[in-house]
Amino acid sequence: MKIKKGDEKGMDDQKQLVQIKDLFSQWKRLLSVLLGAIVISWGCTKIYPVYSERILNLHLPKTELHIELLRFVIFLPLWALVCSFFAFGFTKVGDWLHCHRFYVGAGVIVSAVVLNISGSSLGIWNFWLGEDGTQDLVFGVPRSIRSDEYAVGTPLAFAQSYNDYGYFNALFGNKPADMFIIKDAPVWFPTEVFRPFHWGYLLLGNSAGLAFYWNARLVVLFLAAYQFFLCIGDNKKQGGASRLLAVLGAVLITFAPLTQWWFAVNGLPEMLIAVFVSICCFDCMLHRQESWIRLLCCAIVMQCAGMFILTLYPAWQIPMGYVLVGLIIAIICRYWGKIHFKRVQIVGLGILLIVFAALMGIALNESLNTIQSEMNTSYPGSRVSTGGGRSFFLLFSSLATFCLPFKEFFASTMLVGNNVEVAAFIDLCPLGILFAVSNMVRRRKIDFLDCYFILFIVFLSVFGTTGFPAWLSKLTFMSLVPSGRTTVAIGICNIILLVRCAKEWCENHSATYKIIVAGLYAVLSVGAARLAFHPYLGNLLTIICLLVGIILVCAVVLQGQTINKLVIPGTIFAIVFSGMSINPIQYSTRPLTDQPTINQIRTLQNEDPGVWITEGDNSAFLANLLVANGIKTFNTVAVTPDIQGMKRIDPNGKWQSVYNRYAFIGMNIVDKPAKQLFTLVSPDAYTINLTPEQLRKLSVNYVLSSNDLDKKNFDGYRFVRIGKTISGKTPFELCTLK
Repeated sequence: MKIKKGDEKGMDDQKQLVQIKDLFSQWKRLLSVLLGAIVISWGCTKIYPVYSERILNLHLPKTELHIELLRFVIFLPLWALVCSFFAFGFTKVGDWLHCHRFYVGAGVIVSAVVLNISGSSLGIWNFWLGEDGTQDLVFGVPRSIRSDEYAVGTPLAFAQSYNDYGYFNALFGNKPADMFIIKDAPVWFPTEVFRPFHWGYLLLGNSAGLAFYWNARLVVLFLAAYQFFLCIGDNKKQGGASRLLAVLGAVLITFAPLTQWWFAVNGLPEMLIAVFVSICCFDCMLHRQESWIRLLCCAIVMQCAGMFILTLYPAWQIPMGYVLVGLIIAIICRYWGKIHFKRVQIVGLGILLIVFAALMGIALNESLNTIQSEMNTSYPGSRVSTGGGRSFFLLFSSLATFCLPFKEFFASTMLVGNNVEVAAFIDLCPLGILFAVSNMVRRRKIDFLDCYFILFIVFLSVFGTTGFPAWLSKLTFMSLVPSGRTTVAIGICNIILLVRCAKEWCENHSATYKIIVAGLYAVLSVGAARLAFHPYLGNLLTIICLLVGIILVCAVVLQGQTINKLVIPGTIFAIVFSGMSINPIQYSTRPLTDQPTINQIRTLQNEDPGVWITEGDNSAFLANLLVANGIKTFNTVAVTPDIQGMKRIDPNGKWQSVYNRYAFIGMNIVDKPAKQLFTLVSPDAYTINLTPEQLRKLSVNYVLSSNDLDKKNFDGYRFVRIGKTISGKTPFELCTLK
């Protein structure tokens, strides 16, 4: 039957009309999403100060307009995403985000850099110097306990801008400090290619560099973890993990209490990114045959290897190295019998390996003395661990760490430490192990990776709770791993097992059985948390942990159920909310770079340069504030000990065991030689009690002190005020009496 031209035109008109209606409907939904997000975001912006005071115990004075606008701008895309789920459907929005995830991630990073926001606790400098501690604080609470970040890592990175980002920085005491191999500071050096998150400092400067450093690591870690879980997938089929489980796994790692409390210290995000990205690229390299793809993947793997090595924290690197070995073997087993490389590919891989070795070699050659010095220190060089001392209940009580951002931790019946030390991954241990064992029993087939991770979890658990003989610790390289540092690898393995095995386990059990398992696990896990964290975990927090545990386990076990489309977003919101509450969102870097005290010293230093020390209250930390602003300071954190320099005041090396360490250095000025010249405060901190004569031997010219040094008598010396007392700190010049 032939269709007349008039009928064809009519059908085309109808199609166009339908398309116009669909387009109009889409724009109508977008408009409703935007309006809804604007209204909710503005409401949240207005009530946030109440939340801050009631929940975070931080009173916010009258907020400046630019901070309110920042809060609104940050809330807007988050609520737009939530509203879009209702307007367009969970599946459609999820598919769009999956397809455009790299563009979205890049957009988040660029936006954060443009807005000049970071997660640094720089506001603590204001608290210490009597200024407004909430200056430019957008969300959250500055964490005083994260001194390794705001008082070491960030100041050292900023100090590099006054050093033209050189390999060694002469602003640190009398011995130029190695800024590349020990501390995580940006350096213009070929091997810096392995530290891509420093590139923001090198290209954009301090403030934008700090924003890039924080936000790029967060976004890349999430995307890398998501891609990793899609790659290792369901253990029944290669790359078969559901997107929802992959998202959940990425959230459990990226926004975990442990990840966020340690986010800017010891390179944990870089280490995890290196593992996840290298495994994805290794899998792609074996799967694809094109030469350019294989060489590109190999180059990325090499870049990740350099990133992993240069985190330089063996306490985490060794356990994560075991995890990496298991994953590599599993990928090789996946493609065994199909692995073939062309001659040109082998040559290309060889060239990349030579380039990698050369880049690492030049850094090793440049820092050889630094490495030898660090290995011979009293701390951490001589530290040897045999494990033991961890409570068995800590393996099953990670739900309690969900509450750490909202209530300061104090010693419990089984735990001593602080929020940072007790933080963990919320890994639902031992559900992943039980799922893996159940699946293998049902299939009557062993899965290598599942077995490897189960045995490794047992290995680490025994080491952490019972300990190894010294010879076994050294043989397995665990002698460099304190018991508490096993938490990272245990949590990662548990989450991998959970994501790999949950889907298959759920397909073979009824909904009723799964709900019973969810409820039973939540009760037992919270019971273990109550035992381990009591009395920190009171009745209210116990109930909160129970509710979080129930929805989290339901999100894992209710695979294929319609209700899971509501449970998983709720779970993700809870975990992200807790994780993002750990570090603040800070606008600008003014608390570090625009202190009235520092502005005065910077002027004095420009007029008559010299070497400074900080003396009195918080002197060990304040020294780093000076060097962050380009002021040469003797008692900045000792990245490596200056043994030769200290011989000026300790010629016989009597106190060498005290100062031969990585340490914060406090200073006290006394009127006569002290019997206790050096006082060890903690493994990474000591105080020096010096006379003016000893200060002269150390080539010190100026002192920033919290004491009235000009009112004290010193034999042959005096201190002259050269500026105003600001925030309780006064600058003095050390002078000789004529």
